[in-house]
Amino acid sequence: MLTFFKTLISAIMAFVMALIPFGNENTDKKCEAEFNGTFVQSWYSGSWDDARWQEEISYMKQHGVEYIVLQDIANMSLDGSWTVYYDSQLDVFENATFGTDVIEAALRNCKGSGIKVFIGLALFDDYWSTAALTPTYYQVCSVAADMVEEIYNKYYEEYSDCFYGWYFTPELSNILICEINFVGACMGLNTILDRATEVDESLPLLLSPFTSKYLAAGPVKTLADWVTFFELAHFRDGDIFAPQDAVGAGWISENELEACWKMYRTAVDTAKADIKLWANCENFTIATAESFGEGIIARPSSENKENVTANLDRFVRQMEVASRYAENIITFSYTHYFSPAKVESCFIDTYMDYVNNGYVLEAQAPSAPAEFEKTSDGSNVILSWEASEDNFGISHYRILRNGEFLTRIECLYGAPELTYTDENADINSTYTIIAYDAAGNASDIAKAK
Repeated sequence: MLTFFKTLISAIMAFVMALIPFGNENTDKKCEAEFNGTFVQSWYSGSWDDARWQEEISYMKQHGVEYIVLQDIANMSLDGSWTVYYDSQLDVFENATFGTDVIEAALRNCKGSGIKVFIGLALFDDYWSTAALTPTYYQVCSVAADMVEEIYNKYYEEYSDCFYGWYFTPELSNILICEINFVGACMGLNTILDRATEVDESLPLLLSPFTSKYLAAGPVKTLADWVTFFELAHFRDGDIFAPQDAVGAGWISENELEACWKMYRTAVDTAKADIKLWANCENFTIATAESFGEGIIARPSSENKENVTANLDRFVRQMEVASRYAENIITFSYTHYFSPAKVESCFIDTYMDYVNNGYVLEAQAPSAPAEFEKTSDGSNVILSWEASEDNFGISHYRILRNGEFLTRIECLYGAPELTYTDENADINSTYTIIAYDAAGNASDIAKAK
């Protein structure tokens, strides 16, 4: 116990000292600022046939993906019913709804591809409101431990070349609902770790927590909790701590990334086992509605009204910070926000140009939208324009009215309607529009005539 407290105090002191700016940040990198893995959600990939899997895998290999993390393979809803995405014989799933066997599909299609697969386990919908505060968490962890044994026995022998490890699905965090029983959350994880060790200790477990600035513990308390976590958890050499950087989801801002990664690095370095620190850099921007206390006790609202791919300037900055502390970078999620099978290819094309050009992001701005015009139907102002041109493609258009933000027109899923109706607006208002490409380069401003 005395040794633990010495470790904790040393970690806190090291972290505090790391936050003091003694000049430029350390520029040494532990990895390149690029990703090589992606999360794949079971509910999403459950509809893929082998042709779609092969299409996605072909794109992934072109774009440097080496790891797939299948998310929760079994999910318990609020009414206690389960949805399961593999052929399980566990008694707890006797009355479950069974979807496509995502494990079999992923492993079968990844076999011989060089892509390694982490298998996700069990999650429950109440986790986001109760975390480890109820017996449900421990029950689900026990189910997950049974899944480890069943899944290993069912798939590992045939797919040992690509069956790489496990994914612990609950997203631990410093949000107060988790902080109240953080030690209990660790005990639930140990149920899974112990079974994974019994089954095959060579297969690593990956977990992907996050840090929030809203309704959450402060940085020193958060660090102390992670030090305690690494003291109590039965981690093995090679297990992977891969925090979400939480920028895309809005839990923290870009200017808090450096301190956050310093905290993670400090905590991991206290672990007795040889834990690998990876980064899960979020390549999206979540759509967040206006709310009470936003930016103070709640995440700030976003301009985008749907979840969108983050422009590469922000995503690259996230990876650059992470590369100074993490040994590897994965992302949520290539399949949702980069795959040409889902979204416009300008995003991944811009990213690959960045990688192939020595990690330098292209800087050519798109042309300004032409023929930007406004007309009125009596009560509404109708705006129209011609598409901008760019060497890789347009991400979105941003329209302002009288100098204030009005709306975004997204180009994520193809060419949009190049028109917008401003309801109950004055035709004498001044409207301007700017086009942005996937790298975040902005066009000149066009003013409506």
